[in-house]
Amino acid sequence: MRIFFNAIITILLSVVLLFLFHFEALSLGPIKLAELWKGSLLVYLLFVLTQKGKIKPYFYGPLLLLSIMQLVNIELINNPLNSIKLFATTLIIPLIGMYAIKFSPKQLQKSLLYFSSFFILSFVPYQIGLLSSLGSAYELLGYGSEDKGLIGPFATSHDASTALASSLLVVVFFWLSNTYSKWLLSVLFALGFYFLFLTYVRTGMAMFAIGLLPIAWYFGKRNLVNLFRLAIVLSFSILFIFSWVISDETMMNRITGERASSSEMESFEQLGSGRGKLYLTSLQIYAEANITEKIIGVGQSEAKQRMYDKTGWLSVPHNGFLQLLLFNGILVLILFLSFIRNIYKLQKGMHQLDSRILIQALLLAYMTMVFFQTYDLLYALLLLMLSIAFSYNSQLIRNRIQI
Repeated sequence: MRIFFNAIITILLSVVLLFLFHFEALSLGPIKLAELWKGSLLVYLLFVLTQKGKIKPYFYGPLLLLSIMQLVNIELINNPLNSIKLFATTLIIPLIGMYAIKFSPKQLQKSLLYFSSFFILSFVPYQIGLLSSLGSAYELLGYGSEDKGLIGPFATSHDASTALASSLLVVVFFWLSNTYSKWLLSVLFALGFYFLFLTYVRTGMAMFAIGLLPIAWYFGKRNLVNLFRLAIVLSFSILFIFSWVISDETMMNRITGERASSSEMESFEQLGSGRGKLYLTSLQIYAEANITEKIIGVGQSEAKQRMYDKTGWLSVPHNGFLQLLLFNGILVLILFLSFIRNIYKLQKGMHQLDSRILIQALLLAYMTMVFFQTYDLLYALLLLMLSIAFSYNSQLIRNRIQI
């Protein structure tokens, strides 16, 4: 009876989440549905975490300060509503991480499986034609196709891709650590791997490939069984790539950056869909900023305007480090690097826990995302923070047992 009840609750939760994700790109007047439900989540987290009158930041202290610093730059003068919005959307990240620590390792492990499964399986009704995406998919016209990339219920192609990449790393970790049914995990991996390529977003592909390295190294050297399992995953992946990816001209053009009118290999400025030019211009804008702007940033609106004046693109840097440097200044970039250092030190101290490898994998994937996109895409961060809480609480229990 209990199993049946839990299954009903899981299904209902999944339906609600799918509804929220599906419609989050839509607006209710001046407010997007995504802002509405994430704002409600923020209020709930603040209420729960402040019930005892004091918030314990754990290792998320730098991110809390980073959130507050969203209000300390020119953006508060140029566009105060956007400054408050950036503060709120950034604040929700450390609050989710701190809230996750309240749960037991068993609950957190199940949450990792649930969200990874949901992120992957939520693409199914869109792929088979039951639902149509409302978000902004990747346009493939420049690569020889009139189709668009798959985004499922997500608002953007990068949300979709980064969520899939992180989910796949969780699935592979559980598969190699014998945590859940191999049949279930194999199906999830096959679907997730297929959907990841259908997004046509290279960031997610790079996140999965780089994040897989510590998992493969750790489990591959433990015993021959794991090495055999890795060989199966690798064989499946190679077969998939050769049977579909390489034979798909649009896919290969997208991966190699070969557009109908130009190639990304022609110059550094054109690399990464023009990211090379954005990176160089971002550094130039920062070099030309006055000392105050260098310390606290010029804000999002002003940075985009200066980028437009120099490149003709009203764009962000598409690099989380440069984005923090321009928008919020050197102080906030240092805070962000301090957060990364905190997580690195945390997992390094967990020698006897297999789950620290999951932190390593998701942290590497996250850093890859930051380098090519931004630092605050929520869904990849969610899985990273759940893995941190899972390992942290497992370590606490292990320490108590040893004492």
